Amino acid sequence: MRYLITQSLLGSWGYLFSCMEEYQDKAYEDFLITLRREKKETTPEMQNGIDFENEVYLAAADAPRKPHPKWEQGITAVATVIKGAQVQVKAQRELTVAGMDFLVYGILDALKAGSIFDVKFLNKSFGSAELAGKYLESPQHHAYFYLIPEAVDFTYLVSDGQDLYTERYTPDMCKPFPDIVAQFIASITSMGLLDVYKEHWQAL
Repeated sequence: MRYLITQSLLGSWGYLFSCMEEYQDKAYEDFLITLRREKKETTPEMQNGIDFENEVYLAAADAPRKPHPKWEQGITAVATVIKGAQVQVKAQRELTVAGMDFLVYGILDALKAGSIFDVKFLNKSFGSAELAGKYLESPQHHAYFYLIPEAVDFTYLVSDGQDLYTERYTPDMCKPFPDIVAQFIASITSMGLLDVYKEHWQAL
């Protein structure tokens, strides 16, 4: 039996150990929802991110669209970077670790000439955000370098609708992805949640 691994699952798990103490109970609840693959309600903040990305893809493709009244500057800045890239690229790769077989799966926002880009929308202005190293602990770039081993770099393209912040990583800056998966399995085993994972994350 193979089991599915995604960066969003690992991100939800990792947040348990990186969030502030007052958010730990909520982080655990959210992780259980993710682990059980329960449908999450789309919040206004999440919808903003979806809408922003969709506008970026249209702008990058020079597709017909109306200028967005609030986000046009940010949309244009991000679209300029990914222009000419393949977008929403599905990727998967097998992995065996910790005595288990996995299928690692992800959808890349944009891929161009060996460079991976991920579009992020920030629901608060950069003036009120701490940005430096914001995605350092994210499992996303580790996972996507495993999925696309020939990739030379991974850049987060972060916008608040006005400005653009970029955060770039290269493969040599990442820990081996199999090690992250092994830590995940050891962690959920110690939490008594391995069977929950196995029940809901079988790879078809």
